[in-house]
Amino acid sequence: MKIASTIINWLPAVMAACSLISLYAFSQIDAIVHQTLYSYGLQFSNDWATPYWNIAGITLTMGWLIVVLATLFQIYLVTRKPLVSAGGIMQQELKEEERWSTFRLGDGSTIKVKLVVKGAKRLNKYAPDGMPIYTVDTENIVRVVNVPEKLKSPAT
Repeated sequence: MKIASTIINWLPAVMAACSLISLYAFSQIDAIVHQTLYSYGLQFSNDWATPYWNIAGITLTMGWLIVVLATLFQIYLVTRKPLVSAGGIMQQELKEEERWSTFRLGDGSTIKVKLVVKGAKRLNKYAPDGMPIYTVDTENIVRVVNVPEKLKSPAT
């Protein structure tokens, strides 16, 4: 899993490098057209030059666009907030509200349930596919949101 994560993190850098290599290769083709082929008798004509210039413009624009976007994405991946440790558990900071699951029960009540992870640790056991097995200590928190009046008991 760590190898896959590393590959994903460096994929934009690889894309930018490949795009730069492609741009260099195109510049070599362009040099052949503008220098070498004229010495072999190439005659200038708008019939071939206009499509060539259009394709050259598209190629250069797309190449540099890929380089810029991949570079910006790579910078984002490198500078984003790392995973933080909370109680021995690695988790990403959530900027939104804590997540609750809402259930409407058959008796008309509505409850919200949230699973809170209190701890986790890796056991010295492995699944048949070689993945390590973990044990997780959790707590269910239930919040009653709405109850029909007929189900309530008198207040004491």
